[in-house]
Amino acid sequence: MTDLERFQAVCARETPDYVPIFSFPGAPGMGGGCMKTTHDRLVATGMPAHVGGVWDLGKGRERLESWQKYWGTTGPVGCGIRLGRGTQGFTETRRVEGEFEIIESESGAVTRQVIDNNITYSMPEYITFPVRDRESWEFYKERTTPTDWLNIADVEEQCRQCDDRDQPLTVGAGSTWGRLRSLMGPERACTVLYDDPELAHDILDHHYRQWEEHTFPLIERLRPEILQMSEDCCYNHGCLISPKHFEEFCAPFYRKVGQLRKAVGSDMLTVDCDGNVMELVGWLEVCGVNALYPFEVKAGNDLFALRERFPEFILMGGLEKECINEGNEGTIEPEIMDKVPPLLAKGRYFPNGDHGIQPPATFDNLCRFMTLLHEVCGNPEGEFPRKEN
Repeated sequence: MTDLERFQAVCARETPDYVPIFSFPGAPGMGGGCMKTTHDRLVATGMPAHVGGVWDLGKGRERLESWQKYWGTTGPVGCGIRLGRGTQGFTETRRVEGEFEIIESESGAVTRQVIDNNITYSMPEYITFPVRDRESWEFYKERTTPTDWLNIADVEEQCRQCDDRDQPLTVGAGSTWGRLRSLMGPERACTVLYDDPELAHDILDHHYRQWEEHTFPLIERLRPEILQMSEDCCYNHGCLISPKHFEEFCAPFYRKVGQLRKAVGSDMLTVDCDGNVMELVGWLEVCGVNALYPFEVKAGNDLFALRERFPEFILMGGLEKECINEGNEGTIEPEIMDKVPPLLAKGRYFPNGDHGIQPPATFDNLCRFMTLLHEVCGNPEGEFPRKEN
């Protein structure tokens, strides 16, 4: 079977020749490389230096194919088509203060981060966000709205390159409340729904129109196997917005994307959301979403409860990433054996770590984890040395 055939078999609760270790951008688990600080640590503890997969947030992932070949993993491919051009953007100034870099944007955003943050497993401190009120939104919109859009005829040649594929194709389909969060920060993105719902609707409607007018036709042409959205609307105790606000601000767009998924025959409409998503899954499913990742363990997600409540939903991830950190090797076997075999037996499950690999990870522990995971998946891929647990 090809990667595409295996992916579709798992999505359809059919039996592939083996279960793939399938990763998504944003939260790839053990399947899609790692930040440079983590990669350096793996090399220092024994991983061959030629294995790529280094993340750089400004440049993407370097030589991901060599990581996938070595560790026996796979993932979707993107179309690489950029539809909008001609945005003015913002100028930035950067300065170093001690161990930190301060970035000040013409938009008014101020960020404090560690030096070399793009290759470091570290979350920046967003002191001020680009959108704070109506005035800052209008300025942001003016500077970031493309002045020129490619139509489908202009990109037909690029589309044809995706037609004969043996890997699942993914196309981004936008965001909802997550768009407000990225522009305003989580606190203001919550309070604006109460204090200025008209502004929230304006921001989201502008975002939705761009996707519907320009990306939806591309999706109709490409007919990708995966439509991928991003929210991060949940923290460790659940969703940050109410069911009422989800229905008002988010659900209408989700329903449109869900209808599009059915129209083009996509196997998966998935959402990238960290935190406790136990309640969110039900909100999404009724809108036509049929998958979510990465199901972080420490946030309290229970894949068995979700499988019982939503038997048709596709689950991805759900394995505690910290089990491959130094000193945690004793947790690898129970983490995999208590979850993966029974979830695979119920179907529609892609096993993987519940986010990215952390800097304390060791090569030996990653080998142990991948050895057992490949074994229970019947997966023969990968060049890494097999280790007994």
